[in-house]
Amino acid sequence: MKKLFIAALMMVSTSAAFAGDSEPLKAILKAKDYTEAEQLLKSSLANLASNEEKAKAYNKLMELALAKVDAEQAVQIENETNKQMGKEGNKPVDEEGLYKAICNAIDAAVECDKYDKMPNEKGKTKQKFAANGQRLYNLRGQLINGGIYFQNIKDDANAYKYLASYVDSYDYPLFDGVKAEDQNLGNIAYYASIYAYQNKEFAKAEKYVVKAISDPERSAEAKALQLQILQAQLKTHEDSLNYVKKLEGLLVADSNNEAVFINLANMYSLIGQTEKADKMIADKLAADPNNYSALTMKGQVASQRKDYDTAIEALEKALPQAKDDDTRIILNSAIGQCYFYKAQDKVNAVKGVLTPAAKQQFDAVYQKAIDYLEAAKALDVTKAQKSSWAYPLYGCYYFVKGADAPETSEAAAVAGVAQ
Repeated sequence: MKKLFIAALMMVSTSAAFAGDSEPLKAILKAKDYTEAEQLLKSSLANLASNEEKAKAYNKLMELALAKVDAEQAVQIENETNKQMGKEGNKPVDEEGLYKAICNAIDAAVECDKYDKMPNEKGKTKQKFAANGQRLYNLRGQLINGGIYFQNIKDDANAYKYLASYVDSYDYPLFDGVKAEDQNLGNIAYYASIYAYQNKEFAKAEKYVVKAISDPERSAEAKALQLQILQAQLKTHEDSLNYVKKLEGLLVADSNNEAVFINLANMYSLIGQTEKADKMIADKLAADPNNYSALTMKGQVASQRKDYDTAIEALEKALPQAKDDDTRIILNSAIGQCYFYKAQDKVNAVKGVLTPAAKQQFDAVYQKAIDYLEAAKALDVTKAQKSSWAYPLYGCYYFVKGADAPETSEAAAVAGVAQ
């Protein structure tokens, strides 16, 4: 009699669980594993009777994913306990399955939360699954471990997926009211932005890099990456104009960002808005006459206009501030080129035969060029930047020393010029 009573209770309980549920929902709720439930849900979502049913279905999907998480974490705990007790032998852990289950659980919970917050057929909202936010937020940090796991096995696609999911999930409405300040967000956003940039998903890359900039430890790197992301999207004149607008906005937000200043001044010059370039450079130098970025940009813009004296003056003032040999090579080469092209223009302007006195004057300018270009050559031990100094140096020696001079022959060989 007692057994019959218990059986009757079970039947009542079962029928109550499915009372009023549509047939598609009943099938989903009876599913034994995540894959089966997911397939049923995908095929019958439109046939579920209400938002409430859709919330129930996604909650079931979440529970099945969490069952996998619980199983694998239980093995991890058992292995750690055995290790602490000095016992040998570990049970295998399905790490990939664990991280995929966590990601699946969060995705299902997000959908459940969406439908759970929608009004029912009576126009009222009554959440049944609000507790899912706290349950899943406690697992969110595992998405970082998932990203690292896939990085280690050289699966960049999944590494990106998990790191991006970690960043995106911080803003999910599911976690409103339960999330705390995230100390890892900026750092993970930086790596997510790199992956997005490499995948040419520029909108996502821009979104992630903004979060990365807010991290003090990543801010400088993230700001440099932000400019690379923006530059990578330049294909048309319209793209360039949009890029300029973004740079202007960035400079307003961070007036001391030297990289943005340099890029904006350069873009103004490239698109023909030279008055704006001149003004921002002049304003910068008025506030700080020794500002390195402003001096180098003044030199660059002036040399593009063939105003070599102005360019030389600015670049010579910037040179002592160079912080590494690569920068010294660039600046010495740039100054040497300015002297070289200044001399060339003067020579080309001479009509008729060049007098010895005139040649002596031009030799002095060429010699200035040689001094700077030889300095660049001496610093460029591997000749990685020889394209910036080798040919002008050959041209200088050709004019000053003549075609047959040993210096000219050596310079020609380095520059790849056949004599």
